[in-house]
Amino acid sequence: MRTISLSIIITLSLGSVAFAQDYAVVHDRERGELSEGARAPTRSGMLSVIQNGAPSAIASTLEYGERVECNACVPVLAGYLLEHPNADVRRMAAWWLRRRILAVGELMVHLRTTLASDANPVRRARAADAIGEFMDSNGVTALVAAAGGDADATVRSSSVRALGRLNHPAAIPTVAAALEDGDAGVRRAAIGIIMRLNFFRDFDALVGALDDSEVEVRRRAALALGELEVAEAAVPLEAMLTGDGNRDCRQAAAWALGRIGGGTSHAALVSAQSSETDARVRDAIRVALAM
Repeated sequence: MRTISLSIIITLSLGSVAFAQDYAVVHDRERGELSEGARAPTRSGMLSVIQNGAPSAIASTLEYGERVECNACVPVLAGYLLEHPNADVRRMAAWWLRRRILAVGELMVHLRTTLASDANPVRRARAADAIGEFMDSNGVTALVAAAGGDADATVRSSSVRALGRLNHPAAIPTVAAALEDGDAGVRRAAIGIIMRLNFFRDFDALVGALDDSEVEVRRRAALALGELEVAEAAVPLEAMLTGDGNRDCRQAAAWALGRIGGGTSHAALVSAQSSETDARVRDAIRVALAM
């Protein structure tokens, strides 16, 4: 049997280590290095991209630099929260900044002050968006005030969506009231976050939204009532199923009645089945009856 000397074994082993060091790529996951070509940026490289890069480059750099401590990046990104024209950059700036624990408190104070008193509605709306991205419950009071009282509909819409991000029980009355806002965009924002709010139980507000002039508000209100299985909504949903001029709303009403169940819902579906002329709605009724 052939034997290999100890010296040869050591030489081979050292060669293997050298080969591994030369060719193996070791990713530091703590710094965001998740795959080849996605290494965490250096501080100087990160700052350069943030200051000069395209929106897509800024977003990817912030993602892979999630754990890179770049103090010089903080004031630049803080300014972007309110001033950068690209929504994705503003969102990613907030995402990165909320991981800088020592900076969050001061930034939140600035954002709340901007939302409450800045003369520019664009800056106020962006402040609301950023507060939502920070997901800090200290922003609830400022958002509630803006959602219910700001003169600009865009600011109210942004504040409502931010309250959905925070998912705080104190937001419930404000979101319910937003379903009756005079601006359709605010009402769409409110109905769009209803199912994100763990504590929402203002079923009267949802039932009222079934009569909204906006199709999307009516449709999503019906779906929410079905998802929450609100038995008291069966009669107004029946009215939507038989009387709403929009096919999508009638489909949503059928689905909701199927989810709610019970004698009233069943009778409404059977009655509508014989009078409905749209094939898609009839299919929805059949499915609802099977539910």
